[in-house]
Amino acid sequence: MDLVLSQQERKLASFLAEFSMIHSAPIYFGNPTQIDSRINNGSASLLKRGSRLFVATNHHVIFEFASRRASEDGVILQVGGLNFESVADRIVYRDPGFDICVIEFSEYTESDFQLFGNVPTKFYELGNIEKLDVEVKAVAFGGYPGVFRNRVGSNNVHFHTFSSGASVIEAITDLNIVVNIDHSENLITSLTPEAAPHSIAGLSGGPVFAVSSTGALATFNFVGIISECNENFKIMFAKPVQLFAGAFD
Repeated sequence: MDLVLSQQERKLASFLAEFSMIHSAPIYFGNPTQIDSRINNGSASLLKRGSRLFVATNHHVIFEFASRRASEDGVILQVGGLNFESVADRIVYRDPGFDICVIEFSEYTESDFQLFGNVPTKFYELGNIEKLDVEVKAVAFGGYPGVFRNRVGSNNVHFHTFSSGASVIEAITDLNIVVNIDHSENLITSLTPEAAPHSIAGLSGGPVFAVSSTGALATFNFVGIISECNENFKIMFAKPVQLFAGAFD
């Protein structure tokens, strides 16, 4: 299914590609003092309700961090610009089966998570959480592929971003939002460097926003987090926010 966009919708898509990255941050771990330390990374969705700040990501990211922390000295977790030796007591929701983990950071401010670059870091304000309307045809999403990761010092890692402002929804179920990620057909991307990555592994945990428009009026709403990308079949799976909505009560 091709996504046919007007000139105005393409401008909107370019904005939404950046919008997704505003509400996302890299989440990664390793030993910053060891230049040869293996680095694992994923993406984080930045969410808030009132004065409470939350990070939603994949459960396997946090589980692997805890496993490495238990077996290796000096391993720390970085979320945006903040470092942590443990986040176990911050977890407010976890589901290994759905691969979802929500962590609360309410004693921090949004600016604490700012990393670098021209795109600001903001937490998306959650309103009423509603099921994705089947009439919505496209989503915007973003994250940090591991192939863009560049270690520039013993304690300094730089990430380029990958985002889409208009990708077709193929199916919606209670457990998954299925999205077409065929670059050649319907993705409008905002990239640095300006070349599609050969692998988008590392996007898992990044935010997904429903995009809808009526004439000049456009709306977008947080609908879930990326859980898996099957690049062979050119589809992406996202876990609907309804599965972890209780974390924000």
